[in-house]
Amino acid sequence: MRTLPEEKRTAVLLYYFFNLSDVEIGKLFGIPRSTVQYRRKSSFEILKRFLEEHAHEWDD
Repeated sequence: MRTLPEEKRTAVLLYYFFNLSDVEIGKLFGIPRSTVQYRRKSSFEILKRFLEEHAHEWDD
């Protein structure tokens, strides 16, 4: 999560850990719901790529 840009990390945290909807997050920051959705979805691509690149570090 630390590797994500702040705006993406915030969207993920508010959605999954604070149970806010995309609409609520959008209103909170004055951005469209679609922007919140994009930030959340693109965050998973970034996290997936990070995990794939660093998976060998956790091999036994």
